[in-house]
Amino acid sequence: MEQIKNERLLSAIKLVLKELRAKSGLTQEQVANNIKANKDLSIHIGRNETGNQNMSVSTLYELCEYYKVPISEFLKRVEEIDKGLKIK
Repeated sequence: MEQIKNERLLSAIKLVLKELRAKSGLTQEQVANNIKANKDLSIHIGRNETGNQNMSVSTLYELCEYYKVPISEFLKRVEEIDKGLKIK
C-alpha cells in the first residue's frame, strides 16, 4: 500500500518550521543538537524543512514542544500559509 503524500501540506509545514527556526535565530544543526541534548532524540531538521517526506506526528509534536508552540497553533499557521488546506 502506497503512503499518502500531500505536497501542498508538506510545503506549508516546511515553511512554518523554517519560520519558527528563523524566529529562534538558530541553525538547523543547533536545533537538532538542542533536541538531542534535552530529549536524547535524533531529529533531522534539514529533512523536515525540505518538505520532501512525510513527518511523523510524534516528530511534529517534539518540534512544537521545542519551539513552545501548541500543535493547534502550528496547524493554524499552516492553514494561513495555504488557505486551500483549511477544511470547511
